Amino acid sequence: MKRRFGHILLAGGVLLAAAGGCGSPYQTSAADVNPLRWEEPAGIRIENADTVTLRDAAIFLRYNDRFTEDTLTVRITTLSPDSLRFEEEFLLAIVRTDTPAALQHETLIPYRRQIRLLREGGYRILVTPVRPVRGVEAVGVRLAKSY
Repeated sequence: MKRRFGHILLAGGVLLAAAGGCGSPYQTSAADVNPLRWEEPAGIRIENADTVTLRDAAIFLRYNDRFTEDTLTVRITTLSPDSLRFEEEFLLAIVRTDTPAALQHETLIPYRRQIRLLREGGYRILVTPVRPVRGVEAVGVRLAKSY
Protein backbone atom coordinates (compact mmCIF):
# COMPACT_ATOMS: atom_id res chain seq x y z
CA MET A 1 0.00 0.00 0.00
CA LYS A 2 2.81 2.44 0.86
CA ARG A 3 4.49 1.68 -2.43
CA ARG A 4 1.36 2.57 -4.46
CA PHE A 5 0.90 5.81 -2.51
CA GLY A 6 4.54 6.75 -3.25
CA HIS A 7 3.99 6.12 -6.99
CA ILE A 8 0.86 8.30 -6.94
CA LEU A 9 2.77 11.14 -5.28
CA LEU A 10 5.64 10.78 -7.74
CA ALA A 11 3.28 10.75 -10.73
CA GLY A 12 1.43 13.81 -9.39
CA GLY A 13 4.72 15.67 -8.92
CA VAL A 14 5.84 14.84 -12.46
CA LEU A 15 2.52 16.08 -13.87
CA LEU A 16 2.75 19.34 -11.92
CA ALA A 17 6.34 19.90 -13.03
CA ALA A 18 5.43 19.21 -16.65
CA ALA A 19 2.46 21.58 -16.51
CA GLY A 20 4.59 24.36 -15.03
CA GLY A 21 7.37 23.90 -17.59
CA CYS A 22 5.16 23.97 -20.68
CA GLY A 23 3.67 27.42 -20.17
CA SER A 24 4.65 30.28 -22.41
CA PRO A 25 6.78 33.03 -20.85
CA TYR A 26 4.57 35.58 -22.67
CA GLN A 27 1.01 36.73 -22.15
CA THR A 28 -0.39 38.92 -24.90
CA SER A 29 -3.70 40.66 -25.44
CA ALA A 30 -4.72 43.21 -28.08
CA ALA A 31 -7.63 45.25 -29.35
CA ASP A 32 -8.45 46.41 -32.87
CA VAL A 33 -8.81 50.15 -33.40
CA ASN A 34 -10.19 52.28 -36.24
CA PRO A 35 -7.29 52.62 -38.73
CA LEU A 36 -8.92 55.64 -40.40
CA ARG A 37 -8.92 57.67 -37.18
CA TRP A 38 -7.95 56.14 -33.84
CA GLU A 39 -9.14 58.40 -31.04
CA GLU A 40 -11.23 56.17 -28.76
CA PRO A 41 -9.83 54.08 -25.88
CA ALA A 42 -8.71 50.59 -26.90
CA GLY A 43 -9.84 48.19 -24.17
CA ILE A 44 -7.40 45.36 -23.46
CA ARG A 45 -8.09 42.65 -20.88
CA ILE A 46 -5.36 40.63 -19.18
CA GLU A 47 -6.34 37.68 -16.99
CA ASN A 48 -3.96 37.24 -14.07
CA ALA A 49 -3.57 34.12 -11.98
CA ASP A 50 0.07 34.69 -10.93
CA THR A 51 0.52 37.21 -8.12
CA VAL A 52 4.19 36.35 -7.45
CA THR A 53 6.19 36.48 -10.71
CA LEU A 54 7.91 39.68 -11.79
CA ARG A 55 7.12 40.58 -15.39
CA ASP A 56 8.10 43.14 -18.01
CA ALA A 57 5.29 44.94 -19.84
CA ALA A 58 5.51 46.21 -23.40
CA ILE A 59 3.03 48.03 -25.64
CA PHE A 60 2.80 46.95 -29.26
CA LEU A 61 1.21 48.55 -32.29
CA ARG A 62 0.20 47.01 -35.59
CA TYR A 63 -0.04 49.69 -38.27
CA ASN A 64 -0.27 50.24 -42.01
CA ASP A 65 1.44 52.64 -44.44
CA ARG A 66 -0.87 55.51 -43.45
CA PHE A 67 0.83 55.67 -40.08
CA THR A 68 3.71 58.11 -40.57
CA GLU A 69 4.50 59.09 -36.98
CA ASP A 70 7.85 58.42 -35.33
CA THR A 71 6.42 59.05 -31.85
CA LEU A 72 2.95 58.73 -30.39
CA THR A 73 1.81 59.83 -26.94
CA VAL A 74 -0.89 57.66 -25.40
CA ARG A 75 -2.75 57.70 -22.11
CA ILE A 76 -2.58 54.32 -20.39
CA THR A 77 -5.19 53.57 -17.74
CA THR A 78 -4.92 50.35 -15.75
CA LEU A 79 -7.86 49.07 -13.70
CA SER A 80 -7.18 46.21 -11.30
CA PRO A 81 -9.76 43.50 -10.49
CA ASP A 82 -10.59 45.31 -7.25
CA SER A 83 -11.15 48.64 -9.09
CA LEU A 84 -7.86 50.34 -8.24
CA ARG A 85 -6.92 52.78 -11.00
CA PHE A 86 -3.57 54.00 -12.33
CA GLU A 87 -3.32 56.45 -15.22
CA GLU A 88 -0.37 58.05 -17.00
CA GLU A 89 0.75 59.43 -20.33
CA PHE A 90 3.44 57.47 -22.15
CA LEU A 91 5.50 58.36 -25.23
CA LEU A 92 5.81 55.51 -27.74
CA ALA A 93 8.98 55.83 -29.83
CA ILE A 94 8.36 54.01 -33.10
CA VAL A 95 11.34 52.22 -34.63
CA ARG A 96 10.78 51.70 -38.36
CA THR A 97 11.91 48.53 -40.10
CA ASP A 98 11.96 47.87 -43.82
CA THR A 99 9.55 45.06 -44.67
CA PRO A 100 7.81 44.04 -47.87
CA ALA A 101 4.60 45.98 -48.52
CA ALA A 102 2.45 42.87 -48.11
CA LEU A 103 3.57 42.38 -44.51
CA GLN A 104 1.97 44.19 -41.60
CA HIS A 105 4.13 46.60 -39.65
CA GLU A 106 4.47 45.99 -35.93
CA THR A 107 6.51 47.60 -33.21
CA LEU A 108 7.08 46.59 -29.59
CA ILE A 109 7.92 49.34 -27.08
CA PRO A 110 9.07 48.52 -23.52
CA TYR A 111 6.68 50.06 -21.00
CA ARG A 112 7.41 48.85 -17.45
CA ARG A 113 10.03 46.47 -16.02
CA GLN A 114 9.68 44.06 -13.12
CA ILE A 115 6.04 44.65 -12.32
CA ARG A 116 3.97 42.35 -10.16
CA LEU A 117 0.21 42.08 -10.61
CA LEU A 118 -0.93 41.71 -7.01
CA ARG A 119 -4.54 40.66 -7.61
CA GLU A 120 -5.97 37.58 -9.29
CA GLY A 121 -8.56 38.23 -11.98
CA GLY A 122 -9.09 40.48 -14.95
CA TYR A 123 -7.03 43.64 -15.38
CA ARG A 124 -8.39 46.19 -17.86
CA ILE A 125 -5.92 48.36 -19.71
CA LEU A 126 -7.21 51.28 -21.75
CA VAL A 127 -4.83 52.80 -24.30
CA THR A 128 -5.93 56.12 -25.79
CA PRO A 129 -3.96 58.41 -28.12
CA VAL A 130 -3.78 62.00 -26.85
CA ARG A 131 -4.70 63.15 -30.36
CA PRO A 132 -6.37 61.33 -33.28
CA VAL A 133 -3.99 59.27 -35.41
CA ARG A 134 -4.32 57.46 -38.75
CA GLY A 135 -2.97 54.07 -39.74
CA VAL A 136 -2.91 52.20 -36.43
CA GLU A 137 -4.87 48.95 -36.77
CA ALA A 138 -4.39 47.37 -33.33
CA VAL A 139 -2.76 48.05 -29.98
CA GLY A 140 -1.85 45.52 -27.33
CA VAL A 141 0.09 44.62 -24.22
CA ARG A 142 2.67 41.87 -23.87
CA LEU A 143 3.74 40.62 -20.45
CA ALA A 144 6.96 38.60 -20.26
CA LYS A 145 8.67 36.99 -17.30
CA SER A 146 11.48 39.28 -16.05
CA TYR A 147 15.01 37.89 -16.15
